[in-house]
Amino acid sequence: MAAGLSRAHRSDAGFTLVELATIAVLVVLILAAAFPKVHSAYSAETVREARYLTEAYLTTARAASVQKGRTTVFHSAGQRVWVTTDSSGVQVSYRAAVRLDSAYNVTMTASRDSIVFNGRGIAVGLSGSQTITLSKTGITKSICVSALGAILQGGCVS
Repeated sequence: MAAGLSRAHRSDAGFTLVELATIAVLVVLILAAAFPKVHSAYSAETVREARYLTEAYLTTARAASVQKGRTTVFHSAGQRVWVTTDSSGVQVSYRAAVRLDSAYNVTMTASRDSIVFNGRGIAVGLSGSQTITLSKTGITKSICVSALGAILQGGCVS
């Protein structure tokens, strides 16, 4: 009788190994299906962030030239962006260089290495609009700087 009593009180709580393996397989399949979309969204966001930083540096260069009444230069070379301003005839750092390839894992191409803004915030020495393009895994964002120095999102319109 004692053996029968212990069998009646036996607990079947918990999961079997087959049930746990089934759930694990389902979780892996769901994650595998979601990964490409998450990766694509992440890539788009990093390109957008790099574009915002580049636009901020361009805007800073233009605003600093107006504020100080001096020549300010936006530089975009070697996958880096930075701003320098004139200080008694010498260009000094105004915004530190940021490496876009290491900070955001994007590739930058620019139609020229620098854009010079005079003391009135007008770009000088440009023969036409200049484009800065940022890209990563098929996602591309562009910034256009007009011949006069206006900063436009989305690239230059022909």
